Formats: sequence, structure tokens, C-alpha cells
Amino acid sequence: MSSKSAMYNGALMQNAAAATANGTTLPVDGFSVATFQVVGTFSATVTWEANIDQTNWVAVQATNLADGTAATTATAAGLFRIQCFGLSQIRARVSTYASGNVTVTGRAIV
Repeated sequence: MSSKSAMYNGALMQNAAAATANGTTLPVDGFSVATFQVVGTFSATVTWEANIDQTNWVAVQATNLADGTAATTATAAGLFRIQCFGLSQIRARVSTYASGNVTVTGRAIV
């Protein structure tokens, strides 16, 4: 479920995922940056993807706020940020899964 005000838009994108899954998209039209929190104890890969046409997903880099590295995937819990100027949607796709549960929450801000 998405929540929206004039200042931000938030969504629970993966809810204790225990398999590969596309998850819920975060609409980011009109927002400048999106921050994501990945939590859980898991052996899985979250792939950051975005689009401008609401159909064709492309991997995008997210910056790990703990160490400043940028990558198109995350394999551990943490906070991540994506610049979203001009994008329509972002998703946190669980692209590989071995064990555990992974939850991703996202928030886009003006």
C-alpha cells in the first residue's frame, strides 16, 4: 500500500519475501530522490529497477548509505538511495533467493 503527501510517497515494496518476487512498485513521478530500507536475515539478492513507461524495467544503481558504494543489487540489510529525477516507478525485485525473509520499504521525497 502506498501513502502520499505533498512531500513524500512511501510503499512497502517487499513484505518478508521468501521467494523471488517483483514486489510492489514505488511511484516516483515528480520526486527527486528515493531512499530504501532493506531488513531481514536472508540469503537473497535485491535488484534495483526503474522505468519511465510503466512497462520496461531497467536495472539502476543505488548508493549504499553506510559506505557510499553504488550497485544495481543489494545482498545485505541496509539503507540505499536512488536519484529518481525523470523516472516513473522503482521496484526492489528479489531476483535470487536461497533462504530467510527480506523486507524492503521505500520513500520518495521532493
